[in-house]
Amino acid sequence: MNQSPFGSHSVQPLGQHITVDIFEASNLVGEKHIEDMMVDCANAAKATILKTHLHPFETNGGVSGMIILAESHISIHTWPEYHFAAMDIFMCGDANPELCLSVIEQCFKPKKMVINTLTRGGNVNRLGQFEPLLNPQLNTTLKTA
Repeated sequence: MNQSPFGSHSVQPLGQHITVDIFEASNLVGEKHIEDMMVDCANAAKATILKTHLHPFETNGGVSGMIILAESHISIHTWPEYHFAAMDIFMCGDANPELCLSVIEQCFKPKKMVINTLTRGGNVNRLGQFEPLLNPQLNTTLKTA
Protein backbone atom coordinates (compact mmCIF):
# COMPACT_ATOMS: atom_id res chain seq x y z
CA MET A 1 0.00 0.00 0.00
CA ASN A 2 1.31 3.43 -0.98
CA GLN A 3 1.03 6.70 0.86
CA SER A 4 -0.27 9.45 -1.42
CA PRO A 5 1.02 13.04 -1.23
CA PHE A 6 -2.37 13.91 0.27
CA GLY A 7 -1.87 11.74 3.32
CA SER A 8 -4.44 9.01 2.78
CA HIS A 9 -3.64 5.45 1.81
CA SER A 10 -3.88 4.58 -1.88
CA VAL A 11 -4.73 1.14 -3.09
CA GLN A 12 -4.71 1.25 -6.91
CA PRO A 13 -3.32 3.59 -9.58
CA LEU A 14 -5.77 4.74 -12.23
CA GLY A 15 -3.40 3.58 -14.95
CA GLN A 16 0.13 2.37 -15.61
CA HIS A 17 1.93 3.54 -18.73
CA ILE A 18 5.05 1.73 -19.88
CA THR A 19 7.20 2.84 -22.79
CA VAL A 20 9.65 0.32 -24.16
CA ASP A 21 12.57 1.25 -26.43
CA ILE A 22 13.85 -1.94 -28.05
CA PHE A 23 17.44 -1.82 -29.34
CA GLU A 24 19.43 -4.19 -31.56
CA ALA A 25 16.28 -6.18 -32.20
CA SER A 26 15.31 -8.73 -34.86
CA ASN A 27 11.94 -9.77 -36.34
CA LEU A 28 10.85 -6.13 -36.88
CA VAL A 29 9.09 -6.72 -40.21
CA GLY A 30 5.89 -8.59 -40.96
CA GLU A 31 2.50 -7.18 -40.09
CA LYS A 32 0.94 -10.52 -39.01
CA HIS A 33 3.92 -11.53 -36.87
CA ILE A 34 3.87 -8.20 -35.02
CA GLU A 35 0.09 -8.25 -34.61
CA ASP A 36 0.35 -11.75 -33.10
CA MET A 37 2.97 -10.46 -30.63
CA MET A 38 0.71 -7.55 -29.63
CA VAL A 39 -2.26 -9.89 -29.13
CA ASP A 40 -0.03 -12.14 -27.01
CA CYS A 41 0.92 -9.06 -24.94
CA ALA A 42 -2.73 -8.20 -24.34
CA ASN A 43 -3.52 -11.78 -23.35
CA ALA A 44 -0.50 -11.99 -21.03
CA ALA A 45 -1.58 -8.77 -19.31
CA LYS A 46 -5.15 -10.08 -19.00
CA ALA A 47 -6.48 -7.19 -21.08
CA THR A 48 -9.55 -7.24 -23.36
CA ILE A 49 -8.95 -6.51 -27.07
CA LEU A 50 -11.54 -4.28 -28.73
CA LYS A 51 -9.85 -3.52 -32.08
CA THR A 52 -6.51 -3.92 -33.87
CA HIS A 53 -5.02 -1.99 -36.75
CA LEU A 54 -1.52 -2.30 -38.21
CA HIS A 55 0.05 -0.55 -41.18
CA PRO A 56 3.16 -1.86 -43.00
CA PHE A 57 5.50 0.62 -44.67
CA GLU A 58 6.84 -0.33 -48.09
CA THR A 59 9.87 1.91 -47.89
CA ASN A 60 11.60 0.16 -45.00
CA GLY A 61 9.37 -2.81 -44.05
CA GLY A 62 8.54 -1.15 -40.75
CA VAL A 63 5.18 -1.49 -39.08
CA SER A 64 3.04 0.89 -37.04
CA GLY A 65 0.21 -0.62 -35.09
CA MET A 66 -2.33 -0.08 -32.38
CA ILE A 67 -4.50 -2.35 -30.32
CA ILE A 68 -7.39 -0.66 -28.56
CA LEU A 69 -8.14 -2.36 -25.26
CA ALA A 70 -11.03 -2.09 -22.87
CA GLU A 71 -8.23 -1.08 -20.46
CA SER A 72 -6.57 1.46 -22.89
CA HIS A 73 -4.02 0.58 -25.64
CA ILE A 74 -0.82 -1.02 -26.93
CA SER A 75 1.06 0.67 -29.79
CA ILE A 76 4.22 -0.06 -31.76
CA HIS A 77 6.45 1.55 -34.37
CA THR A 78 9.34 -0.41 -35.88
CA TRP A 79 12.43 0.79 -37.77
CA PRO A 80 14.05 -2.39 -39.14
CA GLU A 81 16.83 -0.39 -40.80
CA TYR A 82 17.95 0.70 -37.32
CA HIS A 83 17.07 -2.59 -35.56
CA PHE A 84 14.83 -0.49 -33.27
CA ALA A 85 11.22 -0.47 -32.13
CA ALA A 86 9.24 1.70 -29.72
CA MET A 87 6.17 0.48 -27.86
CA ASP A 88 3.67 2.20 -25.56
CA ILE A 89 1.56 0.09 -23.25
CA PHE A 90 -1.07 1.87 -21.19
CA MET A 91 -3.50 -0.10 -19.07
CA CYS A 92 -5.93 0.63 -16.29
CA GLY A 93 -8.01 -1.62 -14.06
CA ASP A 94 -6.68 -5.06 -13.21
CA ALA A 95 -4.62 -5.48 -16.39
CA ASN A 96 -0.86 -5.59 -15.75
CA PRO A 97 1.27 -4.04 -18.55
CA GLU A 98 4.51 -5.36 -17.07
CA LEU A 99 3.43 -8.87 -18.09
CA CYS A 100 3.94 -7.77 -21.73
CA LEU A 101 7.71 -7.39 -21.30
CA SER A 102 8.61 -11.08 -21.56
CA VAL A 103 6.43 -11.41 -24.68
CA ILE A 104 8.23 -8.46 -26.29
CA GLU A 105 11.64 -9.82 -25.38
CA GLN A 106 10.82 -13.29 -26.73
CA CYS A 107 9.54 -11.86 -30.03
CA PHE A 108 12.26 -9.33 -30.84
CA LYS A 109 15.25 -10.85 -29.01
CA PRO A 110 16.74 -7.40 -28.32
CA LYS A 111 20.20 -6.83 -26.89
CA LYS A 112 18.84 -3.93 -24.83
CA MET A 113 15.48 -2.55 -23.70
CA VAL A 114 14.87 0.75 -21.92
CA ILE A 115 11.61 0.61 -19.96
CA ASN A 116 9.96 3.73 -18.52
CA THR A 117 7.08 3.25 -16.12
CA LEU A 118 4.71 6.07 -15.26
CA THR A 119 1.67 6.04 -13.01
CA ARG A 120 -1.06 8.03 -14.79
CA GLY A 121 -3.80 10.18 -13.37
CA GLY A 122 -3.81 9.25 -9.73
CA ASN A 123 -5.02 6.66 -7.32
CA VAL A 124 -8.36 5.40 -6.13
CA ASN A 125 -8.41 5.08 -2.35
CA ARG A 126 -10.22 2.49 -0.23
CA LEU A 127 -13.31 4.69 -0.19
CA GLY A 128 -13.41 4.76 -4.01
CA GLN A 129 -12.31 8.40 -4.12
CA PHE A 130 -9.98 9.60 -6.87
CA GLU A 131 -6.77 11.29 -5.70
CA PRO A 132 -4.91 13.06 -8.53
CA LEU A 133 -1.22 12.36 -8.91
CA LEU A 134 0.08 15.86 -9.53
CA ASN A 135 3.82 15.05 -9.52
CA PRO A 136 4.16 11.67 -11.20
CA GLN A 137 7.44 9.83 -10.85
CA LEU A 138 9.03 8.35 -13.94
CA ASN A 139 11.00 5.19 -13.24
CA THR A 140 13.49 3.96 -15.83
CA THR A 141 14.78 0.43 -16.07
CA LEU A 142 17.53 -0.70 -18.43
CA LYS A 143 17.29 -4.35 -19.33
CA THR A 144 20.15 -5.90 -21.26
CA ALA A 145 19.90 -9.37 -22.74
